[in-house]
Amino acid sequence: MDAPRDMLAGRVAVVTGSSRGLGFAMARVLGGHGASVVLASRSDADLAAAVDRLRTEGMEASGRRCDMAELADVEALRDEALAHGTLDIWVNNAGASGVYGPTASTPVEDFARVVRTNILGTFHGSRVALPVFLGQGHGDLVNVYGQGDQGPVALQNAYASSKRWVRQFTETLRAETKGSGVRVHGMNPGLVITDMLGSVTSQAGYEQRLGGLQVVVGLWGQTPEVAAQPLLRLVTSDAAEFRDLTKATLVGRGLRSVLTGRLRRRNRMPMNVTVLDAHH
Repeated sequence: MDAPRDMLAGRVAVVTGSSRGLGFAMARVLGGHGASVVLASRSDADLAAAVDRLRTEGMEASGRRCDMAELADVEALRDEALAHGTLDIWVNNAGASGVYGPTASTPVEDFARVVRTNILGTFHGSRVALPVFLGQGHGDLVNVYGQGDQGPVALQNAYASSKRWVRQFTETLRAETKGSGVRVHGMNPGLVITDMLGSVTSQAGYEQRLGGLQVVVGLWGQTPEVAAQPLLRLVTSDAAEFRDLTKATLVGRGLRSVLTGRLRRRNRMPMNVTVLDAHH
């Protein structure tokens, strides 16, 4: 049975990193079920286009340019939401992938970029939303997990370890807010076919190992529109987390992908690999 289209009516939701991809699809799910959504992105042009698209579809939407690594930006994003009268849902979705390759030769500035977005950004979002939620006695905070949240991933240490941090951070917030009326959720959407997934930067000499990614995505990848759907169940329940790629999902979706020909070369996700100069 489809969820009522007005089940989130009267609620205001913030989704970070939402001008495109999974974040946009999340905002669309929430807005499509009655929430007033506030989008956030570092690109003014992309943000304006995303907001216009949602409004064209009849949703109440606004946007705010925001660098999640800058606390003042995140506070302004919160204030934008409160200008609509309330703040009920905050989704920390903004994320950055790292350079593919061994940690020992990872560019320091690249590792710092991932930390600023994935770790500091998640902290900032949680830090500004939680006091509002705690003060009113309700609210749903959703932090987006990713590959690595359950264990190490070789050659992707910056991204994977940041997602492991996000998971523990989220579980700690859940313990700290227990009994307050505030609900803290973790969401691992699995492999989502987005520009970020299809555009990879690799250290020199490791780019040839990325060929298998297209096969993996062909087996288990899904569109942002499909990946965003479980968010609705999270923010309307006490569920601690949602994880897409369970053992059952791996087997079932993998088999369907084989049977429907998603692994054929012409059906594979386009992939753009940028190789760093060896002396970078």
